[in-house]
Amino acid sequence: MKTLIILLMVLLICFCSCKKDELLPNDPLLDLGGERWKKTKLDEIIYNDFIKPYNIEIKYKWNPYELNLNRTLVPPIENQVYPVLRALKEVWKNPYEKVGGTSFLKKFPLSKFILTGSPEYQSDGSEIVGLAEGGSKIILYRVNDFLIDNRPSVEAMFHTIHHEFAHILHQTIHYPQEWRGISTEWYTPTWFNSPNDVANSQGLITPYAKSSEREDFVETIAFLLIRGQESYDWIKEEYPEVSHIFQLKENIVVKYYKDAFNIDFRELQKEVQTAIYKISN
Repeated sequence: MKTLIILLMVLLICFCSCKKDELLPNDPLLDLGGERWKKTKLDEIIYNDFIKPYNIEIKYKWNPYELNLNRTLVPPIENQVYPVLRALKEVWKNPYEKVGGTSFLKKFPLSKFILTGSPEYQSDGSEIVGLAEGGSKIILYRVNDFLIDNRPSVEAMFHTIHHEFAHILHQTIHYPQEWRGISTEWYTPTWFNSPNDVANSQGLITPYAKSSEREDFVETIAFLLIRGQESYDWIKEEYPEVSHIFQLKENIVVKYYKDAFNIDFRELQKEVQTAIYKISN
């Protein structure tokens, strides 16, 4: 009897399996090369300004596999993509080309920008607005909030871009040993609990600079490029007890760009500042 029951169960499973005639989907899996869509003006701009000269891909069509699957994110609004592309060319690409030469960006393995509409919120209440992965990819969040004619908006986005690109630079040629130990006592995983004035009083340019040594380095670079020398000097004057720390960090950054990449950081700073002024006015 037991054998008969087992036999009947096997036959039932086989029958159900044979009856299952659902077809596999014909649609190609996203980003495996099978998808097709009509090229737009955006695609032409991306090809001419980024892919053709530098083999840098700009991905604005939604692809969750490029992002953190454990977070709720939204796609970029397509009308927001062109202003980001224009600003990316003016405030990031052109300054490095002018100061570092037309071949400078070809020397680094930056392969793509991923555009995402929203920020990525973390469990500690902070948010990620940009991320460099593997020294080759930058994920750029908050595209839907970008306002090209608003200086604070331009500064916020391009602080992120120059911050993340500085990561790619130091992942290629490590930042100087002199940086180590300058602010080690202040680095903390709870950096987000420090107001800006507290971080500045400790010799760190932003609260996020307190998160680690490498973040301190790239935050200093991004601040000097985006907020400019005048803002940096103001902080040195406002906190005289740590002005020597800010000056030391500035000197290391300037020397690093010259020694590692033969780039005049002061000229790069001027080009970025000029571009921000022109694009946001």
